[in-house]
Amino acid sequence: MADPNLSEYVKTSLAQGKPKEEIYKELLGQGWTIEVIQESFNSIGTEQEKEDTSKKTISIIVTIGAIFVGAGIFSFIAANWLEMTKPIKIGIILISMGVSYGAGWYLKEKSELQKTGDALILLGSIIYGAGIFLVAQMFNIRANWPDGFILWMIGMIAMAFAVESYPLFYLAIPLGIIALVGHPFGIFTGFGYNSFLLTSSFLLLVSTIITFVTGWIIRKRMSPELKEFY
Repeated sequence: MADPNLSEYVKTSLAQGKPKEEIYKELLGQGWTIEVIQESFNSIGTEQEKEDTSKKTISIIVTIGAIFVGAGIFSFIAANWLEMTKPIKIGIILISMGVSYGAGWYLKEKSELQKTGDALILLGSIIYGAGIFLVAQMFNIRANWPDGFILWMIGMIAMAFAVESYPLFYLAIPLGIIALVGHPFGIFTGFGYNSFLLTSSFLLLVSTIITFVTGWIIRKRMSPELKEFY
């Protein structure tokens, strides 16, 4: 069993940014054996793995919770949709989105409830995406339906950069795939003759550029270890 005091010293040294080699030299100079030192490092690694697993579990739970809350909100709206006037509908969308983003940002930046904050920001992004389609339906906007997913993806990427939330980047990926697969081939064959198709083509081009730039920025921010992995 690892010595608790030694393990605490190793943990503190690692937190201060000391390399393992330096810690080994210090402890060997103090009379500790290599086996005991290695045992302390192993115990810290086990604790870290447990902590990471716990964080991942919490993240998954709050994310699923945010999705269910979002589904509940829109189930309520859908049930009363016909009775609502347009200003009320738009107001509900904007207020729900604003409250989710605001509360999420506050919890993420001003408190220690970072996972809950990320979940609320994710909920706000789901409301934002649903709002795009609801507004288009309300005002009978003629558009190519994958364009809505492109706008949703672009807005989500912008918010992900603004609040540094990786779950939003992850959700933007399937949105982009849906938009790409769903776009009819007519946007290429009819390019230049129809303003509707021209708009779709322009959005597709913009989303492609944004996706590549986003990937490049994320990769630039990665540590060398992650770059080798990916």
